[in-house]
Amino acid sequence: MTLSLVVVWLHVLGVVAWVGGLLYQALALVPAARRGGAGPFAEVLRRGRAVTWTAIAIAVLTGFYNVTRLGPLERVLESGVALALALKFMLVLAAVAVAGQRDFAQVPRLARALAAGDDPHGALSAIAWMDRVVLLLAVVIVYLGLVVSRA
Repeated sequence: MTLSLVVVWLHVLGVVAWVGGLLYQALALVPAARRGGAGPFAEVLRRGRAVTWTAIAIAVLTGFYNVTRLGPLERVLESGVALALALKFMLVLAAVAVAGQRDFAQVPRLARALAAGDDPHGALSAIAWMDRVVLLLAVVIVYLGLVVSRA
């Protein structure tokens, strides 16, 4: 077993954990929260934050390592993969920014609404919307990752 294989495995594991958790949240937890389970949903989000951000950190850090394995910059530029790689980096930054907004702004907003006895609908809607955006970005990011790895 080589270091490169372990790093690719960790990269895929990080992406699977992040996107898989997000899919479960978007398809199962958000609908349940909208039907009256917003309190437990907020607690799940708070407790799951460590797993989410660990997975993101693993995916990003191993992604940087994987880029160093592509070879000399001249070859990367000549192969045409540089554009796909640049687009992937920009989309990862966007996905992380949206996920950060969700976890560190909207989830606390949801918790405040619940603590005050206010309607949590606005925060739940924002969280659901942001989850869909990150999922869409993730689909494109995974495709671009395959483009880069096949070049």
